[in-house]
Amino acid sequence: MIKTDLLHFEQLSKQQLYRVLQLRSDVFILEQESLYRDMDGQDSVAWHVLAYGHEDTVVGVLRILKDPKDDSCYTIGRVAVAKAARGRGISVELMERAHDFIAKQLGAERIEISAQEHLQKFYNNLGYVTVSEEPYDDAGIPHVDMIRAV
Repeated sequence: MIKTDLLHFEQLSKQQLYRVLQLRSDVFILEQESLYRDMDGQDSVAWHVLAYGHEDTVVGVLRILKDPKDDSCYTIGRVAVAKAARGRGISVELMERAHDFIAKQLGAERIEISAQEHLQKFYNNLGYVTVSEEPYDDAGIPHVDMIRAV
């Protein structure tokens, strides 16, 4: 079992926020060589799930946002796991913690994600169904829209 925290933006310490942004930058911008605006103004209204490794180092993150057009829907995004920590089930732990929170605490009917195309099978195994007809470009990486009933 991996140690996780689920915190709203206001609950994040400065150190936690720094580590979240650093990990996302390492994965999405440096590793995937994708230049995009990670800090999009949405973090301050989001719930964040953090996974910890050795000495409480943040090794995995995701964020949960309410769909502004639909009260019964939430989105999960910015799912990232440090390269050195992959293969240990951290992303599954993060997603399951988010699913549980969204279903039990937020009362959503469904969850939407914009998934990198090559991760469709991973998300299918978590109950997501692809709803995009074709992959689309998001910051130079093919993505698909997926939905999961809660």
